[in-house]
Amino acid sequence: MGSMFDTNPNLIQEAPRHTYWPFAVKEATPLVLIHDGGGTVYSYHLLGELGRQVYGIFNPNYESGKRWEGGIPEMARHYLGLIKAVIPSGKIIIGGWSLGGLLSLEVAHLIAVDPQNTLDLLGIVMIDSVCPIVSTPPSVPIVPRTIQWSKHTKQETRERVLRCFDRAREMLMQWKLPEWAEAQPTGEQQEQGDGGHEKNTPPLEPKTASTNHTNARPPKVILLRAMEAVPAEGGIAMVDTHRDDRLLGWGQYREDLITTVMDIPGHHYNIFEMESTEAVTEAIRQACLKLEAGRKDQIW
Repeated sequence: MGSMFDTNPNLIQEAPRHTYWPFAVKEATPLVLIHDGGGTVYSYHLLGELGRQVYGIFNPNYESGKRWEGGIPEMARHYLGLIKAVIPSGKIIIGGWSLGGLLSLEVAHLIAVDPQNTLDLLGIVMIDSVCPIVSTPPSVPIVPRTIQWSKHTKQETRERVLRCFDRAREMLMQWKLPEWAEAQPTGEQQEQGDGGHEKNTPPLEPKTASTNHTNARPPKVILLRAMEAVPAEGGIAMVDTHRDDRLLGWGQYREDLITTVMDIPGHHYNIFEMESTEAVTEAIRQACLKLEAGRKDQIW
């Protein structure tokens, strides 16, 4: 495990070398996790063994504070180049926590529309990534987040993280989500309803899209959803505007995007703390195995 800012992508976990490793998958697909809004991959270093090679992409402008003039699409293009530097071809899984999941969607679109693409994207693992589309304002006030810093966190680190969050909010305000081919006809996308019975769900067209038209379909997306709301006196946190929606708002973008939802303990900001990391690790591991197996889509 290398330090977090020596190379980008940062090698977080090496593939198991022993055949007796309990979670090892033959030729396990590499996983690339993209940073959250704070710009670092620190949280991913807290995960347990995932039985595969795991890379983390941190924001290369973390230290300089330089803006991405092209916004989310520019970041995604740069990050795809970083991915190809370590995985030039073959199968991959991408994903990330919060902003990392949104960036993964943009990267996936670039892969899908590239006529010379050499990557086989099995899918995306979104870790509590909330859809940025808010069609109906919440009935209670949105409370600004107050970060609880460790006493060991340096002042320059605090300033850089806060600056990254500010830049991320600016870019999300301008981001037009990628456009894909039309949703599957009714009956092809299924959801597991009460009692475990499957029910058909009607498709929705993308509500917000870029001008880049394509016939490409989105990859499978597995959403790890935090079960609790962030404690917020007098209102709710921005990340909880869709908390009561099992799809975290993604049905407003397109209803067939999320193929599986897996609940994880905690709220958005503590899912990588000690009491939750074991469960989150297992959920990510299972999500990757599911994408590799290509099993039937369902909402859990």
